[in-house]
Amino acid sequence: MMKNVFAAECVWHRSGAMRVLVVAVVSAVAWAGLSMFAPSRADSATLPGEVMSYTVRPGDTLWSYAESITPRGGDVSQTVDELMNLNNLDSSALTAGQRIIVPAE
Repeated sequence: MMKNVFAAECVWHRSGAMRVLVVAVVSAVAWAGLSMFAPSRADSATLPGEVMSYTVRPGDTLWSYAESITPRGGDVSQTVDELMNLNNLDSSALTAGQRIIVPAE
């Protein structure tokens, strides 16, 4: 009698665990399917619309290049930050021959 109760209990636990697993898998598939068709919000930085490539020359620094493209009276440090963000740079160090993306303005 005790063996039958234990066996029935094991089957119940296994089937309960199986139900939980099935519900989890079905939920994950449904969520993945719905997220493919749901509109997503596009977050983007306010970067310039048109860009071009610039090849760094010997002696160029990010500051000197930013200074040359910053409008008169503009904030050069803001242009440096923009160039660093645009090119995913960790530092402002440039190497001759390096290509960077710059605003086409």
